[in-house]
Amino acid sequence: MRSCFLPAILLGWAGGDPAAAQPPAPPNPAANAAIQYWQAFGLLPALDKDQEKILREWAKTPLDAAAAKLIEQSKSSLQYLHRGAELPRCDWGLDYEDGIGLLLPHAPKARALGALAALRARQEFGRGDLKAGWADVTALFALARHVETDPLMIDQLIGYAIEGMAIQAAAPYLPDSKAELATVTTVLDRLPSGATFDKMLQIERRTCSDWLIGELKAADKNEPGSWRAHWKSLFPAGEGGGPAPKMPPVATLDEAVKMLEGLAPLYDELERLTKLPWTEFDAGYTAFIKKAQTANPSAVALLPAMDHMVAAKRRADARFALFKAAVAVVRGGPDKLADIRDPFGDGPFAYKMADGGFELRSKLLFKSRPVTLAVGKK
Repeated sequence: MRSCFLPAILLGWAGGDPAAAQPPAPPNPAANAAIQYWQAFGLLPALDKDQEKILREWAKTPLDAAAAKLIEQSKSSLQYLHRGAELPRCDWGLDYEDGIGLLLPHAPKARALGALAALRARQEFGRGDLKAGWADVTALFALARHVETDPLMIDQLIGYAIEGMAIQAAAPYLPDSKAELATVTTVLDRLPSGATFDKMLQIERRTCSDWLIGELKAADKNEPGSWRAHWKSLFPAGEGGGPAPKMPPVATLDEAVKMLEGLAPLYDELERLTKLPWTEFDAGYTAFIKKAQTANPSAVALLPAMDHMVAAKRRADARFALFKAAVAVVRGGPDKLADIRDPFGDGPFAYKMADGGFELRSKLLFKSRPVTLAVGKK
């Protein structure tokens, strides 16, 4: 419901002067993008099963009347997406003191909003409105990096997924968009970097083992012996399987604290390992995991699976670099690749002409297949 009546009451009944009313202030560049995104989330349409399927399959669903209806229903939500994307700062207001109970309600909503924007970008590109299509795509890139503001691994993965939507929506239309790509290049170059592995691991340690130690000690101080019930509430399947981490049994509070404190040097070593060149990380990670599991029985349950996280970030980095290289090729021709190094190879990306466009290929393998980018509609 619009609240238009209140200013009228204040001006008419309290002797206010309408002529003295000031126009809305321009957007504050230091404002918080998350506030705009939360308004976008609040305006997301309630989806029926057919619309859920359209959104889930946004990249290949027919751009028919049903898709057009969903896009129209999302118009206000997407307006706030663009408002948030224009702001440099994004603070989701997360409280890391919640520890392993930290909730991330913005993450799935951001992914749904991203899919809607990618669907509309397809519609706009398809009907020849390249400017509008690229506006949605660049807003998606900004949303992705804003989701990655907090160095939480789940947030990073959601950010990678949203960035992948932007690239997938735009790549077929790159060859037709030469006039728009100078602006796109500027946007891509100004995107903030995502979180580094050392920051992710520091937050992981803070919200996991360090938080657990504090919780157990606080519970026991409040009521001696109550740490055990608290432990079981945190890990209800700790000694018998199930969805919760399988923590080893402990007999005393000192034993539990000592085991959790023993994870600190393992986090430090894992952080050091992730700073190595990627080939050295691959060579050392398997040995590290075996060592960690031998040194500390809780390592299996509580240490993050960094091999999967590293693989996901590498693919995201390669895909983004491929996209920027593809933009350069469309703007200046394949010779531009000579100046662009594959971050996972010893030279430029491989280039192959294709019907209606071209393909770029990185040396990086993801799930045993090279990471590639197909450019053009065919």
